[in-house]
Amino acid sequence: MQALKTRLAEKKDARTIENMISEWSKQQWPTWQPERAETILEVLNNRQDHLILVSETSGEIVGVLHLIFYPDVLLGSLNCHVNFLLVKEGYRGKGVGSGLLDEARNRAKKKGALEMHVDTKFEDAAKFYRKYGFKDDGVWLEIRLGEKLADL
Repeated sequence: MQALKTRLAEKKDARTIENMISEWSKQQWPTWQPERAETILEVLNNRQDHLILVSETSGEIVGVLHLIFYPDVLLGSLNCHVNFLLVKEGYRGKGVGSGLLDEARNRAKKKGALEMHVDTKFEDAAKFYRKYGFKDDGVWLEIRLGEKLADL
């Protein structure tokens, strides 16, 4: 594998990012196939509150991370949340995810964020995040507000 390059995602990457998410989500929810490209473009245009990073090798995007920034009124600071981190199957365990988290962490610190959060329901992902340094801190609960995801 050639050297990994981590960079900000660009508009031209939207379809590739969508395809990566679709490939992963088919494994989780085989019947749900939303169109995401428009939402991805909206996020790419809102660099104040969002950050999408990609990792590529030999010109191929092999990993993607979406980071959301938000003011935390409880702590009185800026914080961020890893919305998702995906690495293509053949590239897992090769430093792609850690490289994306390193870049996200550096950018979040420069922006002034005091904490970075992540949630997952997948034990392999939880092990990865713990190994990276994330600590268990509470429980993530959710409630559906729309019908699009009601059957998942």
